[in-house]
Amino acid sequence: MSLADIKAKINAEAQAQIKAVEDENDARISGVTKEADTEVRAVQNEYKERFAREEPEIQKRREIVAGLDAAKVELGVRQQLIGESFEGALRLLTGLPRDRYLSFVQTLMEKAVVTGDEVLLVGKNEGHIDGAWLDAYNGSHQTRLSFSGDRLPISGGFVLRNGKIDINCSWDMLVGDIRPEIEADVVKRLFT
Repeated sequence: MSLADIKAKINAEAQAQIKAVEDENDARISGVTKEADTEVRAVQNEYKERFAREEPEIQKRREIVAGLDAAKVELGVRQQLIGESFEGALRLLTGLPRDRYLSFVQTLMEKAVVTGDEVLLVGKNEGHIDGAWLDAYNGSHQTRLSFSGDRLPISGGFVLRNGKIDINCSWDMLVGDIRPEIEADVVKRLFT
């Protein structure tokens, strides 16, 4: 056998071995791919079955959350309407005609005056309680009430100061004070 024949034989044997290794690798790859495909299908089927079982519960949870969100929005709207109702009451008190406004103030003043020497504080935008009205009140009730130079950030009404004691008869305080007592009734009237 010549050297060229030996080389050809070695080369042929090497090519045969390479082919055998490639075929073996292709078979392994095919087997691994089939196993992986089977596992993927099994996992997919498991998730599909699991989703099918859990879908009603997921929908139920979504409906519950949506219901809670809607209830929160409705509650916010109701609270806003209730607040607007009480703000409207403040506007009504502030907008009373002068004679009704001052009549109400006089009624409150008669109940609030203790010594007759208190100092009267009114709101920054007070347009009804003035010096002439206070002089008339003092004359008819034998009091010596006087105006304070200070104006308060109140929507209407007054505050009587006797030393360190303030008697707050502002509209803001009156509406705020009565709100807890009548809020349930306001809710019934607004939402039934």
